[in-house]
Order: sequence, then C-alpha cells, then structure tokens
Amino acid sequence: MSSLVFDQKTKNLIRSRISFVAKQLGLQKEEILKHFNHLNKDKLEISEPNHLERFIDHTNLHSHATSKDIKKLCNEAIDYNFYSVCVNSSRVPEAVNNLRGTDVKIASVVGFHLGATSTSTKVNETEFAINSGATEIDMVINVGKLKDLDYKYVLNDIKSIVDCGASTKVILETALLDEIEIIDASILSVLADAHFVKTSTGFSTGGAKSEDIRLMKLVVGEEREVKASGGIRNFNSASEMIQNGATRIGASKGVEIVDQERNPQLRKPKIVIEKPQEKKKKETKQEKKDDPNTKDILYMIGLGATGGFIAGHLLTKLKK
Repeated sequence: MSSLVFDQKTKNLIRSRISFVAKQLGLQKEEILKHFNHLNKDKLEISEPNHLERFIDHTNLHSHATSKDIKKLCNEAIDYNFYSVCVNSSRVPEAVNNLRGTDVKIASVVGFHLGATSTSTKVNETEFAINSGATEIDMVINVGKLKDLDYKYVLNDIKSIVDCGASTKVILETALLDEIEIIDASILSVLADAHFVKTSTGFSTGGAKSEDIRLMKLVVGEEREVKASGGIRNFNSASEMIQNGATRIGASKGVEIVDQERNPQLRKPKIVIEKPQEKKKKETKQEKKDDPNTKDILYMIGLGATGGFIAGHLLTKLKK
C-alpha cells in the first residue's frame, strides 16, 4: 500500500469547485461536502496489485471487431486471468458464452464513444447489457452538456445508469476537458454514486495521463476508484497509472503488458530523442566582409600587397 500526498492548493481548488457545482445544482455546499470527507486528510492510501493482470479490463471496442476477435479476446482473458473483458453491448451475449464457467467479468460500454445520445437511449442500452450478462458498465458522459454547465443534466445522465444496478464507470474523456472540468465531472460522478471515474474512450484526441489520474483520485477519494484507459500499451505506462491512483487499466494490449511484467527483458527502455543542434547560419559574403576579424585580415593583406608593389618598383629601378 502506498499513498498520494494531498497538497493544500489542490484541496482548496476542489473545495472551490464543490461550491460552484452546488450552486449550479441549487444545493447547499454542505450537502455536497459530506461526500468528500477525505479532503480533511493529508494523504490518500492507494492500492497496488500483487498481480497486474487483476487490474486489467482486456478490451476490444473496434466497430470492425468480429466474433472471431471477441472469442480471441475472451480466450486471452482466461489464459491471463484478467479481471474482465470490455466489449460493445452487442457483443455481451457472445462474451458470456465464451467465458461461461470462468471468473472473468464482463464490462459493456454504453453511449460509446461520443456520449451524446439521450439518457433514455443510454438506459435502454445499459439494461440490454445487464440482462445479457454484463456486470459492469462503462458509460460516456455528455461532454457538450458538461461544457454548457448543464450540471443537472450530466448528474441525471450518470445517475440513471448507476440506478440500473451494475458497477458503473464514468468515462470523462479527459482529453477534451481542462483541469476544472475534470474536477467538476468527477464531483458529479461522486454525487451520482458511481463506482469509478475513467479517463478516456481511447477514440478521442488523447488518452490517459498520469496527472489526470492523480487529480481524479484526489477528487473522488479512497471510497471510489479510477480507471485509466486510452493509449496504455506497455508495463511502464500501466505502472505509472497505478502509482498515481488507478485501480483498473483498460487496454487492448493486456497480453503485452502482463508479459512485460513477468519478463522485464521484454520492456522497452524509454527512447530519449535529443533535439538536433541548430545549424550555424551560413554567412553571406557581405556579412563576412563586415566581420571585424575579416576586416583585419583584409587590411593586413592590403598592406602586404602595397608593400610588395613598392619593393618591386624600387628593385626594378636599381637594376636599371
């Protein structure tokens, strides 16, 4: 067990955002603060896995994924003892058949990947996924509504999925948000009683960043979890996310990640690309003439030429 240091500046920022969110929702600040008792702590305890595979949601969310691809995903999850597979809702029944009799869980995405569908559409998809055998739901928030500051809509959107009964992960799509929006979306997720906040769909402009994971964990506290997803392709990046508070890793490269954990020789060292030195500007003829050193050389050459001419002239006269 390790910990994240909770600096005063971040605490104050979260408290100020709680006040703002309360105002947007028409609630008293105290009503919201009771969900954030961890703000009184100086550090947060974070979990570290004995075996990394139990932190992994083995994922295939491509629109072109076939039944063969889903079967392969499930077989890998069984072989590597991953926590779950994460698939599109239409593939949940297949995943159930492929994983029958195993401990591997099934997560389904909802409102994927834009999050802009109506709340009722998300609820219908969630109910289908749960009835088909999914035990976890990874829902995408309505990013546009968040940016509109329509926090009542966002809160209801999340809570409607949580109320369906499955463990719910709220995908914030952090690449599209600034620091304040990440905090506010995390606060709304806590108020909706979601189980996780999650960084990314993996289909937007960017993926998981360790600084976003840390911030999200400091907002939601020890009672809720953080899932890192998007662009996590190796053991080093997965470990960095966990060290900053992630307790679940969403990745299509789960096999490679665990293979690298088990065999450190497979880990690729970070390649540092040195910035090329600036090429010295090519001097023009005029710049060379204007250079003080050049002027001195030309002056000396001039003197030498003049002296040579005079000496030659005198020598010619003497010969006569």
